[in-house]
Amino acid sequence: MFLRSVFVLFVLSGATAFAQVEVPARAVQQTKATAVQDPVQGGWEATPAGVDRETLDLFDATRTPAQELDGLRMQRNEALSRNKGSYTAADKQQLDLSADRINSAYPNSFEAHMATFYAQFPTARSFTELGAAATSAPERIELVGPQLAAAARKDDRPTLVACAKDMKERGGVAPPLYLYAEDLLKSVDEKGVLIAAGEMDAYPLWVKQFAEGKRTDVLVIDRRMLPDPEYRGRMWGRAGATGPVPPDEASFIAKLYTSTGRPVFLSLAVGAEVARTHAALLSVTGLAMRMSESARGDMAKLGSLWKGMRKPTDAGPISKNYLIPGSLLLKHYRAMDDERNASELEAELRIMAQRMGATQSMITNGIFLH
Repeated sequence: MFLRSVFVLFVLSGATAFAQVEVPARAVQQTKATAVQDPVQGGWEATPAGVDRETLDLFDATRTPAQELDGLRMQRNEALSRNKGSYTAADKQQLDLSADRINSAYPNSFEAHMATFYAQFPTARSFTELGAAATSAPERIELVGPQLAAAARKDDRPTLVACAKDMKERGGVAPPLYLYAEDLLKSVDEKGVLIAAGEMDAYPLWVKQFAEGKRTDVLVIDRRMLPDPEYRGRMWGRAGATGPVPPDEASFIAKLYTSTGRPVFLSLAVGAEVARTHAALLSVTGLAMRMSESARGDMAKLGSLWKGMRKPTDAGPISKNYLIPGSLLLKHYRAMDDERNASELEAELRIMAQRMGATQSMITNGIFLH
């Protein structure tokens, strides 16, 4: 019972982290073909040197097409960071306006195609535009992440391998995110289906699987692309699910675990809204949550997993997800009057929370008693 109550406490208080948030500025940087970085590279707030952020909201004929695209990408990053991986209607409208502006100024250019890709993602048109961008400038660094997503959308295994290797070599993924991905894969049972939140968990996972050959038994589904009917249908089939393909993202997640014989997991990075919707079905298995009608936690298994985790604290706010299984274990040890394990784990969690700036939230949620 305490496992459920502590988990719900974290979910309802918004303590879960999200995939689409900033990571540290000290993370490894990508090849400097562009001044703005993607989320996995640790550059949500990266502003081109010498450029006032506010000036990027308005078209300026003195800027290059690449600088205009950088402005749009920064706009996108800031919106996702501000809204924990989602766009508001106002954000989407602004992104559309920026894309239209770039298309009007530089029709049929690489930048115009990429602007439309970002504005239309994850529709079929967005990937058509991505293909056009790749045809016009195949070596541009901005293509690395989007092409990996495109290969995953098509479930094209040879291309996934090639794109994952490209991401590993040129993508500049912050190293702590690879450690996080390893721990996330450890949290999923054999032949599991894992619904990932987005770039910051899906991309490193795909690199681990397709560039390094690790845990290829796990089917990773990018939640961001589930609104696309083609991707949704393809993943429904890959999961071995029976019955008609659900008509939208929400029903896909809700129905998948009863429609396939494979165990279904959600990345903790999907955040509070999704977890709240399915809270009665979820049990924490590490950095993931398993969906089951008989949701219950295996504390011995969780304790063993915890000891083997890499637990990077410098993967940005996504690292805060470690505090959830750690807190559940701490509550368990206290309930069992296991003072030695409780003392050791609390000391470890206090160090982690301090490094991540989460000490007060741990006190507020009753995990740290003072």
